Amino acid sequence: MDEAARIGDDAPRAGLLGLAAGSPARRGLLWSLSLISGALLLALASRRLELLPASIEIVRGDLLAWAIALHLPYAAVRALRLRYALDPLVAAASRGRLRRLSPAILHGSGLLSFAVIMLLPLRLGELSRPLLLQQARIPGVGLAEAISAVATERVVDGLLVVGLLFGGLALTTPSAGAAAIAEVQGFGLVMAAVFVCALVALIGVAAAPEAAIRRLRLERRGALGGRAARVLRHLAAAIRPLGRPAQGIPFIAWSLVYWALTVLQLWLVLRAVGLELDPAAAAAIVAAIGLSIQLPGGPAQAGSFQVGALAGLGLFVAPAAIQGPGSSFSALMYLISFGGTLLLALPGAWLLRRR
Repeated sequence: MDEAARIGDDAPRAGLLGLAAGSPARRGLLWSLSLISGALLLALASRRLELLPASIEIVRGDLLAWAIALHLPYAAVRALRLRYALDPLVAAASRGRLRRLSPAILHGSGLLSFAVIMLLPLRLGELSRPLLLQQARIPGVGLAEAISAVATERVVDGLLVVGLLFGGLALTTPSAGAAAIAEVQGFGLVMAAVFVCALVALIGVAAAPEAAIRRLRLERRGALGGRAARVLRHLAAAIRPLGRPAQGIPFIAWSLVYWALTVLQLWLVLRAVGLELDPAAAAAIVAAIGLSIQLPGGPAQAGSFQVGALAGLGLFVAPAAIQGPGSSFSALMYLISFGGTLLLALPGAWLLRRR
C-alpha cells in the first residue's frame, strides 16, 4: 500500500469524525454551543437588520438571475484550486502512472464538502474534504496531505479577504462614521495577524520539516512522537508544491478569480435590490462577511453571516436603507449561498459515487 494512504489509515479517522458525531454528550455540547452562539449573533443582527423581510423588492431581476447563474462557476473554481497542491503528490506516488487527481474526485469532494461545511456546527465540516479525499485512496493523498492542502488554501483565502477589506475601503468612500470604520479595520488587522502567523508556520514546516521535528523533539517521545513526525512530514509534502511557480502561480491566479467571482456575485445582488454601490464597496462587504463567518456561529452560518452582512452594509448604507434594501440583500445573498451550496452537493455526491 502507498505510504501516504497508510499514514491516512493510521490517522485517527474515528476521532475526527467524532468531532461532528461522537458520543451523545459531545454531540449535544457542540450543537448546543453552536445554536446558542448563532442565536446570540442573530439577535445582535436583528437590532438593525430584518432577518426575514416581509417582502423582498427586486429592482433588477436580470441582475439577480446572473448572480444565481454565477454560483456554478464560483463553486467549480473553488473546488479546483486544491489540484495544484495534490497533483504533484499523485504523480510522484504513482511514478507517472497518474498525472493528476481525478476531476470527479476533485470536484465531487469539493462540492459535497462545501455543503457539509455549511451544515455542521462550529466549522467542523472543514474536516469533510480531507476525509473524502483520504477515503478515495488516491496514491500520494493521505489524510495528512489533504488536511495540509486544505489548511493552506484557507490561510491564503484569509489573507485575500483581508486584502479585499482594506483595498475596498481604500478605493471607495464609506459613509459610516470613523468609529465604525475603525472597528471593522481593527477586526481585519487582528484576522490579518492570525492568517500571517498561520502562513509563516506553514511555510516553515514546508521548508524545513526535519527542523520542526527536532525543535518539537517528536522522535524522542516514543511511538506516538514518531507517528507525529511522520504525519508532519506528510503535512509538509502537500504545502511544498505551492512554493514552485508551476503550481503556486496558477493556484494564486485561480484564487483571485474565485474571489473576483464572489465580489461580482455579491455586487449583482446589491444592484438587484436597488443598492447602487460600486465594486470596491462590494469587495469590502464580501470581506466583512468572509471574516465574520470565521466566528463560531450557528449551523448553516446562521448569525455569523448576518452579522457580517450588517457590518459591511453599515459602512456604506444609511440605517433606513439597511432596514429596507439591506435586509432584502442579506436574505437573498444568504439564500443563494445556502441553497446553491446544498443543490450542488447532489452532483458532487454523484461524481464521488460514480468514481
